Amino acid sequence: MALKRHRLCQRRKALGYSQERLAELLGVERSTVVRWENAETDPQPWHRTRIASALGVTLEQFDDMLVDVSVAAHRGQAMGDDARSPASGATRPELLNGLHALLTNYLSAPDGPTPSLVDVRRAVGRVHNLYQRASYTSAARLLADVLNQATALTRDATGLHRSSAFRLLAAAYIAASKLAAKVGDGDSALLSADRASTAARLADDQALSAVAAYQAACGLMRMPGRLAEAEQIVLTGINHLPDGDGDSDLLSARGALFLLAAVMAAKQGNPKDAGRLLAQAGELATVLGSDRNRLWTGFGPTNVVIHAVSAAVRAGNANQALEIGARLDTSRMPAVLIGRRAQVHVDLAAAALMSSGARSVSVLHLLEAERVAAEVVHANVQARALLLDLLAKERRAATPGLRPLAERAGLLA
Repeated sequence: MALKRHRLCQRRKALGYSQERLAELLGVERSTVVRWENAETDPQPWHRTRIASALGVTLEQFDDMLVDVSVAAHRGQAMGDDARSPASGATRPELLNGLHALLTNYLSAPDGPTPSLVDVRRAVGRVHNLYQRASYTSAARLLADVLNQATALTRDATGLHRSSAFRLLAAAYIAASKLAAKVGDGDSALLSADRASTAARLADDQALSAVAAYQAACGLMRMPGRLAEAEQIVLTGINHLPDGDGDSDLLSARGALFLLAAVMAAKQGNPKDAGRLLAQAGELATVLGSDRNRLWTGFGPTNVVIHAVSAAVRAGNANQALEIGARLDTSRMPAVLIGRRAQVHVDLAAAALMSSGARSVSVLHLLEAERVAAEVVHANVQARALLLDLLAKERRAATPGLRPLAERAGLLA
């Protein structure tokens, strides 16, 4: 799976620089620029100021370009301006290497000076932003360092800063849990959510505690035979969380729990319960008033409809899912929710295959999901399982676009 720093490459081209010209300005070989743009290597610290100056951006903007890595559009495509073999990208388990190392380290504390609250808040927000943009590789690269920063901040924080520090630690572990659940690692998702819950309680933040409970349930759903436990966590969270009384964070957290409960009910063959829970989430979304992204939940009226599609798929009501999907307008959602938009097409791909066995329509939806956010297909365990199902159903006639898509996802040699 080839990787690319598209924003870095686009900035160079916008300034009219070839790779050769930029290399000349920086006093490096052209191959060095190629490796930077293909995310094979990172510029040394002494190069970064000069590169930022040459590209006319701040150091912080340049750092954002470096961490914003995505999957290249075509396997084997020329990377940058030269034709070369694809870069070797991270596999799905490797995305979590840094997180696994941190989760299994119970003794040593983070080294170095304590970061500032502002710096940690910015770093945590960046990880969530990258995750919601479906830049999973980039989010994973930052994750362990951000968790270490947030942990270090709680070590020395006092007074009001102590609550803020633990709130940021909870948010960082929630991002870790999301990424682990996305790639199908339920154990890491559950452990990360548990640490998020502990930090949220220390911060005395009910809304964050509810989001941590949501993520714990997502982790359990990735484990065989633990759906009932996941449902219990969600229902307990709903029952214990206040209605919100106008608090956007509490409304969003409560609404997200109702949506997850609806999907669970549908998955267990209880469509009436799912409909009731979706309606309750819809009432909260109406109170909220618009599509929001409080605590990175993405909760709002449009997200309720998205979950109605997911619930219909889980309940086996493929035609209902396709009908709802045809009316869905995701343009009202916050722009950052790219992964959520792509997920709709993953669900519709499953519905198309379930409804009429239309493999070509299913593949078209997966291709659209890849176009919206390439890593949704490459990292999402649901999308990968669907691709494997499509490949297994392929008989004599090849399904157009299926095998190249499976190759780009790393499922075929």
